[in-house]
Amino acid sequence: MRCDPQSSRRRFATALLFLTLVLCAPGWVTEAVGQRRGSKTSDDTDAGDFTKPLLLNAGANPTLRYPVANLSGWSVFSISYGWFDVTREAVRYTVVEPKGKASEGFEAPMSEVTDIKLNAASLMFKASKKKRNVFYMPQASWGSIHSGPGSMAAAGRGAMGTGSMFQAMKNFDRVLAMVTPPPAAPAVVAQPVVSPPKPEAPPAPPAIALINPPGAGTNKVVEVTVSPLIVRGVAMDSAGIPVVTINDSPTNMRPQSAQSTEFWSDPIPLQLGDNRVQIIASNAAHAEAKLVFTVHYTPPPPPQNPHALGKADILGLLNGGVSSSRLADLVKDRGIKFTPTAEDLDQIRTAGGSDELVQALQQAAAPPK
Repeated sequence: MRCDPQSSRRRFATALLFLTLVLCAPGWVTEAVGQRRGSKTSDDTDAGDFTKPLLLNAGANPTLRYPVANLSGWSVFSISYGWFDVTREAVRYTVVEPKGKASEGFEAPMSEVTDIKLNAASLMFKASKKKRNVFYMPQASWGSIHSGPGSMAAAGRGAMGTGSMFQAMKNFDRVLAMVTPPPAAPAVVAQPVVSPPKPEAPPAPPAIALINPPGAGTNKVVEVTVSPLIVRGVAMDSAGIPVVTINDSPTNMRPQSAQSTEFWSDPIPLQLGDNRVQIIASNAAHAEAKLVFTVHYTPPPPPQNPHALGKADILGLLNGGVSSSRLADLVKDRGIKFTPTAEDLDQIRTAGGSDELVQALQQAAAPPK
């Protein structure tokens, strides 16, 4: 049987036309069926049911990227695959394969994009007054159109992706909000625990060491029999030589080192009994050391004449015949070495002592004024 070349060409053209109709038919059929059943039309597509695009340049110029197939004519041989990018300002199609169709890529500002329509798995619009026809095609399915019936399955699986592309062109910020990751929770920065400042320790006061009177110290009582009294000691301070006063009067000072000094008072007249002595040493930081003690003053007895008369001496002389007047003169001249009591004086009267002698004894025993 002979093959008619012209007949073969007709059969090839018929098959090509059939395949083209198959590719384009799903949109028409789906749209017609949707209108008959009262389902959503292209402008009513729910943006919640869509395939999320890739988000590029989220900070500076957010771009929504979709993998697509682009139909630039009415033949399967005019299909290319690549990336369809949507921004607020423009749309762009970049051909990835086949390499020889790079010229089919395009870019147009949104101000020149019109007649945006969604027919099931196909997105149609005019860009710069030229008709465009793209549909979502996962990158793993690129090239499947050339496998004949596989193109229908791939286009059906990409219908939600094409709907997402439609929404991105219609309401870019709405789709962007669905793919933008939520803001990171603010980092919880542990606040450093600030310890309250430690109060500064008060400056240490000077130290006081007493030399005279011997045995003197804080709250002590010192017995003395000499008046006037000179108080002497050493004051020490790590910050330097302190200032020393005794009973609010400045003392005489002789430095012994950079931190210590010897001090002494002018002669202090003492009264009979208790005398209070207060020593204060202060440094440059106004820290004070205070030392208070008591001096008990008892005058010494008057010096005794070695020839002073005792009680036995006076009784013996009276019994030996010495007159009371003579004994009175001896008492006044030599003094006595006892303190006569009332009983002593009675015994002297019994032995012949006169009132003159008793008076002389009493005067000799009286303490000096």
